[in-house]
Amino acid sequence: MSSYYRGAGPSSRTSLFTLLLIAAFIGGLLVLLAVRFTGLGQALVVPPPIQQEAPAKESPPIQITDYEKATIEVVDRVGPSVVMITTTSLVEVKDFFFGLVGYQPVQGLGSGVIFRKDGHILTNYHVIKKAEEILVVLNDGREIPAKLVGADPDNDLAVLKIKGDNYPVAKFGRSADLRVGQMAIAIGNPIGEGLKNTVTAGVVSAVNRSIATGERSALRDLIQTDASINPGNSGGPLLNSKGEVIGINTAIIEEAQGIGFAIPIDKAREIADLIIKGELRRPGAIGISYVPFDEDNKSLLEQRLRVKLPVAQGFLITRVYSGPAAKAGLKAGDVIVAINGEPIKEGANFTGLDLKVGDRVALELYRGNRKFKVELTAGPLE
Repeated sequence: MSSYYRGAGPSSRTSLFTLLLIAAFIGGLLVLLAVRFTGLGQALVVPPPIQQEAPAKESPPIQITDYEKATIEVVDRVGPSVVMITTTSLVEVKDFFFGLVGYQPVQGLGSGVIFRKDGHILTNYHVIKKAEEILVVLNDGREIPAKLVGADPDNDLAVLKIKGDNYPVAKFGRSADLRVGQMAIAIGNPIGEGLKNTVTAGVVSAVNRSIATGERSALRDLIQTDASINPGNSGGPLLNSKGEVIGINTAIIEEAQGIGFAIPIDKAREIADLIIKGELRRPGAIGISYVPFDEDNKSLLEQRLRVKLPVAQGFLITRVYSGPAAKAGLKAGDVIVAINGEPIKEGANFTGLDLKVGDRVALELYRGNRKFKVELTAGPLE
């Protein structure tokens, strides 16, 4: 027997329609009640208020420390008096077969500081050494030829002069009052026009430093600082927190970082004044190296050098250079026992004489057991 589905009859369809109608009525009633008692109706009719974004808060201003304020004020005050110095020098061009064939111009770079309104500039001697032409570039970009007023090679200082008047000047401070650890600011031109008036800051690391500049020469009583100093900074000012010049930047130690040196401004100011007045006398020397000895180290010195010292205290000459001492006949092994009539005492040396070129020096010496006197004239340091 087979069977099949035929669908609902007329009575079934009427009951289903009635059920749907009742469900629709109940659903509508529930909606009306919700609108009436929950406030949904007002929400459907009245648009919700627009939420306004809170205004963005302004970033607080950058706080500048007292240290930064001091540095900024120093740069603003002193920057206009710092100049760039460019030089042109001629160097010999030699050929292996023909010898000297000509000269080639070489450019140099350094810094300086204007210290008088009439255009006097203080810088390093090595910046302008052997320069055929000197050009000063001011902070505002003007380029002015400069002439050399005078120089002190032994202290690595020189004074230049540019035409004009009423230039901005830097104020000199006092280097005698320096304390290790106080602020030190350097301004200069480390590479050239592109990095003109570069500022570096640090502290005074030490005072009364000495560095050798040659076999028989040295710069003494220098200020050591960790403010970065580069070759183009030479001749620029080292400043304190008041913007006063406390030194003239002069040298760095290439093998180390953060070790630079400046000539104390007390010495630089004195030398600059003498140069301008034409009264500078260069330091002098007689041209010897020597070893001080006394009763404490005499025996050790005799054993080490295999010599017999004729006195208990004096200066043993170890080397004689070309110059006054050599012309006077002094020899290595001679023993100095008196200078200008004053017997050698503990701590005495030629530095205390403050010799100048042209000064007369009288020496009493022993050569073996023979005592004799020599007079000579101090010459320039070489």
